[in-house]
Amino acid sequence: MDAALTSRAVVVGHLTLTAPVIAAILLVPFLGLRMFGPALFVYYVLAGMTVGWQWYSLALPCWKRWVARKGAQDEEVEHLAYRSGLAWPGEAMIGPFALHTTAAAVCGIHFGPWLLSRWFVWILPLVGMSTRTPTGDDYLQHFELASIVPALVVGYVLSRHLPRLATCAWILPTVVLVYKLLTFTEPYASILAPHSSTRFSYFFVIERSMPTFRDLRGADPIRVAAQMFVVAPFYAGLAYSIGALAVRRNLLKKLFGHKLD
Repeated sequence: MDAALTSRAVVVGHLTLTAPVIAAILLVPFLGLRMFGPALFVYYVLAGMTVGWQWYSLALPCWKRWVARKGAQDEEVEHLAYRSGLAWPGEAMIGPFALHTTAAAVCGIHFGPWLLSRWFVWILPLVGMSTRTPTGDDYLQHFELASIVPALVVGYVLSRHLPRLATCAWILPTVVLVYKLLTFTEPYASILAPHSSTRFSYFFVIERSMPTFRDLRGADPIRVAAQMFVVAPFYAGLAYSIGALAVRRNLLKKLFGHKLD
C-alpha cells in the first residue's frame, strides 16, 4: 500500500469511525443530563457507548471494503487498522456489555412503565375493567411487575440474537445499588448506630403512592426517586440476565419439549 493511500485511509477512518464514536459517547450523556438530570448518569454513559459501538460495528467493515477497493490487500487493511488505532481492542466485550446493560436499564426505567400505562389504556378498556387514565400510583402499585416482566422478555429475545455478555446485565445495576446502600444515611438516625433493616427497607419496601405538588405528605419524593432509578434497574438487570440465561440453558425447550424459533 502506497504512502498516499495509507495517509488518506487513516484520515478517512478517523473521520468516519473515531470522531462519530467519540461524539456519541459525549453527546448522549450530555443530552441525558439536560433532559433527565444526573440521577442516571452512569446509564447515559453506557447508552453513549452503545450508540458508538453500534456505529463502529457498521462503519469499520465499510471502511475496510473501501480501502480494499483502492487496491490494498486484506492483510494490509487489517494491519493498517490496528496500526492506526481504528481496530479497538476490547470492543467485542465492552460493546455488548454496554448494550445489554443499557437495554435492561431502559426496560426498568422507561419501557416497563410505558407498557403498564398501555395496559391500562388499551387492554383493560377492551374487557370493560378500566376507563380511567393510569397514574403514578398505578405504576408504584405494580412496580415489581413493571420492572421485571418486560426485562425478562427483552433479555430473552435480544440474547437469542446477541448472546455475548447478555447474562451480565445485572452487574452494573447491582454495583450502583450496593454503592447506594453503603453510602446511605438513614433519615432521623445516628450515623454511628445505623439500623440495617431501615437501610434495606428504604430501597426495597416500595412506596405505593406517588408524591404530588398538592400533597407531599403521602410519600417521600427522594425515596420514590431512589426506588425508580436504583431499584427498578436492579430488578430489571436481574430479570434481563435470567431471560438471557434461559436462552443459554435452553430452558423453554426443556419445559415444553421443543425449540422456539
